[in-house]
Amino acid sequence: MFMPRIPALLTLALALAACATDPASRCAPEEARELKTIDRLIAEARTDIERGYRTVQVPTGAAVNLCLGSARSHVGVSFCTDPGTRTRTEAIDTAAATRTLDALLARRERLQAQIAAAVAACPAP
Repeated sequence: MFMPRIPALLTLALALAACATDPASRCAPEEARELKTIDRLIAEARTDIERGYRTVQVPTGAAVNLCLGSARSHVGVSFCTDPGTRTRTEAIDTAAATRTLDALLARRERLQAQIAAAVAACPAP
């Protein structure tokens, strides 16, 4: 009784999955990836400008410790390294950060135009 419904449900699920695919990711994947990166950088730049400083990860050097076990075995004592980092605040030049933000916003607009053109030229799935 339920067997005829399964192929119909699978077909419906596949059709919905095809419709749910972002056209930008399908038609211009490199530009879409770059746009996500630029959006992240814009958010970081705005946060840094609002605060007046940025936080950076500084490596503190590797420490050698005695560890129990290793990647291959979980028994025994071996030497292992512990790459440590710490977060440090760093003053920024807000004028330079604002210029960088403006450049990122301009790049974002150009990318959005490229993505829109690629989506318009892309055939429907």
